[in-house]
Amino acid sequence: MHLRFALLIIALLLSACTLPSSSNPTPTLAPGAEELLGAPTATSIPPTAAPASTAAPAPSPAPSAARYETAPCEFPVPAEVSVECGWLSVPENRASPQNGREVRLHVAIFRSTHPNPPPDPIVYLEGGPGVDALERLPLVFDIWFRPFLANRDFILYDQRGTGYSTPSLACPELTQLSFDMLPMDIRAGESSRLWKEAALKCRARLAAEGIDLKQYNTPTNAADLEDLRLALGYEQWNLIGSSYGTRLALTAMREYPQGIRSVVLDSTRPPQINESQTPADAERAFQTLFRGCAADPTCNAAYPDLERVFYDLVEQLNTKPVTLPGIDSFTGRTYQVLINGDTMISTLFQAMYSTEIIPLLPRAIYDAARRGEFDLWVRLIMNNVSQSDYFSYGVMYSSRCYDEILFETREELARADEAFPHQQDVFDMASFWDICDAWGVGSAPPVENQPVRSAIPALILAGAYDPATPPDDGRAAAATLQNGFFFEFPASGHGVVLDGGCPLSIAFAFLDNPQRKPDATCMAQLEGPAFDVEGVAVRLIPFRDSELGITGVWPQGWTNFGPGVYGRPSGDAAIVQILMPGSALETLVRLSSRFNLDREPEAAGEHVSERYTWQLYTTTIRGQPTDIALAEDRGRSLLVMLISESGNRDELYDQVFIPSLDALRVIGTP
Repeated sequence: MHLRFALLIIALLLSACTLPSSSNPTPTLAPGAEELLGAPTATSIPPTAAPASTAAPAPSPAPSAARYETAPCEFPVPAEVSVECGWLSVPENRASPQNGREVRLHVAIFRSTHPNPPPDPIVYLEGGPGVDALERLPLVFDIWFRPFLANRDFILYDQRGTGYSTPSLACPELTQLSFDMLPMDIRAGESSRLWKEAALKCRARLAAEGIDLKQYNTPTNAADLEDLRLALGYEQWNLIGSSYGTRLALTAMREYPQGIRSVVLDSTRPPQINESQTPADAERAFQTLFRGCAADPTCNAAYPDLERVFYDLVEQLNTKPVTLPGIDSFTGRTYQVLINGDTMISTLFQAMYSTEIIPLLPRAIYDAARRGEFDLWVRLIMNNVSQSDYFSYGVMYSSRCYDEILFETREELARADEAFPHQQDVFDMASFWDICDAWGVGSAPPVENQPVRSAIPALILAGAYDPATPPDDGRAAAATLQNGFFFEFPASGHGVVLDGGCPLSIAFAFLDNPQRKPDATCMAQLEGPAFDVEGVAVRLIPFRDSELGITGVWPQGWTNFGPGVYGRPSGDAAIVQILMPGSALETLVRLSSRFNLDREPEAAGEHVSERYTWQLYTTTIRGQPTDIALAEDRGRSLLVMLISESGNRDELYDQVFIPSLDALRVIGTP
């Protein structure tokens, strides 16, 4: 269920300090953010059905009770794309369609920018089970999905029970509990008790609404997927599954092979892998981190004996937890966040999903243990809690209880956890079994716990640091896929193809010719994580942006989130460099009025570079220190903003902010 940390946090950080409260769970960026981020608005493209691509096959009637109807998109449409949205209606209970109850899946077909795309599109299968695919789309489309439009149409949809699809199996009872537990000093056992209580309240409510929870699982999801293909009239298509989406893709390969041209399995969870493996998976991931730092001379010199330091910190926090303020990036609301040892263990596990965060973890562990600095940990905790608005827990329990959990006994799950006492029962899956025992959806037939055998071409991608779907899971899947190609990426976490770069290039090569092992020469350049070490200078590299009309420098390794906007992968810092019409004073006034700053900018002197005299100001955005610099150039104003936090502000001010002022100029300025 994990959402990419840096993408969400940076996008919301730059949207200033307030997000309008709304019953609609899709975050709306604050005034001014759209201009800086290039973020979509509801009117960027009318959310109506776009003309069909001439290369796509004409829709044909589906030989089932399913039907597809075009309709306006429920989400703000990303800029400069052609998209058709619609609804796929299918029986809730496929064995008894005559009862009349239906589920409706919201579907988005993004048309390729290629003038003559191949007739077989890509369908992305979201993870979880239970992650909403389309509600969070405005935040992630440009970085994650837009690259796929270069050659093929790209289809996203909300699986039954998730996102915009109806009925919804979201559990606000569990979302609320996640926030309620933030200030509580409770251990894993008590947390599991409270979670089960809230989960069963959700179950009772969903059942009272007439929802048949037995119909929300991987076999029914796979049947929905096949109905969608038939309803849209595609002879074949390509599947990209991530996390749980890989299990769904494997099930579709087994049940409906005729419609599948190729499959990309990213961070694979094959059906034969059981939940008793979870504690061992967590231990493997932690050891990969500890040993990875120890094998890196710079990391080991700065942060020696990382494993001992981490578990000493866990014990210390279980005796004397710390409480710090944390901000929900979606709402701007502040919460008190208590961190004990159990919280540290679970947060480290979640952090290792994100390739961007992994390099920061040794330093973050030492900063917490030696200095009492927990800024990154608080942001990670808040991210993990805030993302629950994009997740349908009812789908997760209905699916995982049926597909996975009940293939083992409670005793087997408990014994697996007992082998790792230092994990403090955080990964004791017996608590999951207790909920499944009461959820009442039964267990799947044996085939759902057996390897999938197929000759369909498959690309299997794995991250060495992935805590949830380790590389051995990918290898296990590949062993029974006759035409499977497996690749492990040495610095990656969970969901490697969305990292872009080498994994994405390999995926593109595979999709172009699935029968042939893709060109993977880029793998030779890959190494382990480039661990962040205090005192190592940020390297700045030059840029020239003709669209913005400026040249300057930006920090190497930071992510470009839009014209002039760069964010550190940790989500704790961003720099904005743009050229705006009007004087510096006019820009300052617009900045104050269009962004809900915590306070009016205060003058902080000036900085004289080779070309400009910069007026300096300070303020805060959602409690984050924010440095502002303004200079004028022939009736226009240059704006530079550094958003950081108290722990790294001085370092980034000297290494990023001031050098950016010295280098920035308008193109054509002598």
